Amino acid sequence: MSPRRRRELDGPEVLPLPPGPVANGEFVPSPLTARDAAVRRLITDEVDRQAARLGMDRRRFLLSAGGVAACLSAFSVASCSGGGRRAAGPTTTSRPGGTFTVPPSVDVPACEDALAKGGEFIFDVHTHHVMPDGPWRKDALSTVGLVEGMLPAGCTDADPLECVDRAAYLHDLFLSSDTTVAMLTDVPNSGPADAPVPFVDALGTEDAAAKVTGGGAARVIVQNVIAPNVGPLGARLDDMSAAAASGKVAAFKVYTAWSPSAHGWSLVDPAIGLPVVQHAHDLGVKVFVAHKGLPLVNFDPAYNHPDDVVAVSRLFPDMQFVVFHAAWTPARREGPYDATAAVGIDSLLSALDRHGVPPGSNVWVDLGTVWRQVLTDPDQAAHVLGKLLSRVGADRVLWGTDAVWYGSPQPQIMALRAFEITAVYQERFGYPALTDGIKRQIFGLNAAGLFGVDPTAVRCAVTSDPLTSSQPEVRQLQADRVLPSPWAPNGPVTRRETLAWLASHATRWLPA
Repeated sequence: MSPRRRRELDGPEVLPLPPGPVANGEFVPSPLTARDAAVRRLITDEVDRQAARLGMDRRRFLLSAGGVAACLSAFSVASCSGGGRRAAGPTTTSRPGGTFTVPPSVDVPACEDALAKGGEFIFDVHTHHVMPDGPWRKDALSTVGLVEGMLPAGCTDADPLECVDRAAYLHDLFLSSDTTVAMLTDVPNSGPADAPVPFVDALGTEDAAAKVTGGGAARVIVQNVIAPNVGPLGARLDDMSAAAASGKVAAFKVYTAWSPSAHGWSLVDPAIGLPVVQHAHDLGVKVFVAHKGLPLVNFDPAYNHPDDVVAVSRLFPDMQFVVFHAAWTPARREGPYDATAAVGIDSLLSALDRHGVPPGSNVWVDLGTVWRQVLTDPDQAAHVLGKLLSRVGADRVLWGTDAVWYGSPQPQIMALRAFEITAVYQERFGYPALTDGIKRQIFGLNAAGLFGVDPTAVRCAVTSDPLTSSQPEVRQLQADRVLPSPWAPNGPVTRRETLAWLASHATRWLPA
């Protein structure tokens, strides 16, 4: 039977890293291009060929490091050849830009050594899950719609939101990936009634992680999401005080472009923004996070620009400000720096220039969703990492994955381990080489310094799978549940799937 016929009978395989734009349910990706289709053919042909050589089931091969290597190699080949149908294999393209250096995908043990045994301290500062039984399911229908768009492919739970609950989170982060420490955050909300993970439940996840590891240094720390533009400002400041009193707030986080009615606000607004930052300062929480770029449901684009977070960093020099998503947006393809760009990473870099913020200052960026989106286009990925490392600073770029929305973050980790910025781009644009030292900084050492976490502390491994554990801290998995692939991206991933999903849930995406 031909490989193509086998694929038709088995159904579409779940690739570790599908080519082209991939949505996580939060935004509508651009259509797949002819290049994306050609790259997918490169990957599937390589997988068929090498799985047959090994006498291995194709799906099992895709779950191995060889499957990840086949994807990364195809991205480099396509970048070098313009997307032509050449066999994917070991490659270090000489084309200017970026490349993935991987062993032949058929050599699974070598791929394991190269991609899955880095040994780095990995601190993921951008992770999510939900509490399925929370009041938000009745009180925040637009948020329910957002989360339902990010469910794992193949989820079969009677309550689908259990596929992105606390147990799934602990499984994906600490059993299905090399993540050492994670910071738990939340989607836009105005408080416990509409928060998928209220602050008290985020603390519960921190405790659950400690219990399933059996001790050692903390594996989960938490942010507190606030919405000072919803309801009385005094009440929001009181919420901040209550959270800070726990002694567990690693950072406050805001979505300046969001409100239930799609009206945003500015961090330099003396009526809202400045009092909030001042209050965080006075409470002793000196890390402040702002989502910028990546427009979500009920976003006001007028307040999604990073200028205000850069401006406020000058007013509070003893605080640290993290720009989540680095102001990246799927609406703009990243290339050489363009100071006139109104959106995207360049809008952040130009704001740094306007306000006189040097590299290595108190403005940081994270790679959540950004790296996952651009890694399939190595030249664009080289510009993204090169610009951020050279302008924001090699010691100011933080590892983030937006897990669990994209499933296990392990393929993203493997991809960064294998990625290089070519010498041509280093010379032409002044980008740094992606040395092992810089990768270790990105993966976790930068975040360790920012949040005061000891990367050398002893951290115990997860002793039992939270998805099947009988411990009361995590849900007992029903015996007949079929787990999706650990590589499965969550929710609709193509433009067609996302638009179809939005159409079927239209009423839940209307402003409340």
